Amino acid sequence: MSDRLFLLDKNYLLKEVQSNLKLELQARLIDLVKEGYYTLFNPLRLPDETTDQIDDFKPNHLSFFDELYDVLAGIYRYQLGDNQLELLFDGRSHYEMYMSDWPKAFDEYVNELCTKKNFVLAGLELSVFHDASKRIELAQNRMKVSIFDHFGLRIYKYKGIQKLNAKSA
Repeated sequence: MSDRLFLLDKNYLLKEVQSNLKLELQARLIDLVKEGYYTLFNPLRLPDETTDQIDDFKPNHLSFFDELYDVLAGIYRYQLGDNQLELLFDGRSHYEMYMSDWPKAFDEYVNELCTKKNFVLAGLELSVFHDASKRIELAQNRMKVSIFDHFGLRIYKYKGIQKLNAKSA
């Protein structure tokens, strides 16, 4: 986007913030998915082979979550509404405001999504239980469907973000 017409457009600032926080929040996504597993499937945190694998997992390859991160970032920008910057009276810049607001919203989104079994299982499949012989697109698509259903939105390449008219089965 070298031809910026409005340099102080809210979306330019938000995209920059979201790009700068991408790796940090993707690592946070994995931690929240792990916690979601315990909440849904092992609330007493009883040790077994699966929980040992989950506890010992350290993310080193986060690119599997790039598209999902971009979907959540797009939904956040969509929910904020118009592209006009509001007046701030607390002395912070808009960049600083978004640097604090976007991670909070991201955590809230992912915590809500981690109450859904399919989202948690697909997240674990992409991270802890990743197998190079399996197609990662299937797990990514299950996570995207969970996101779209949760927010009642769809993201289309040429149409943009649109609200769902009816819930899918």
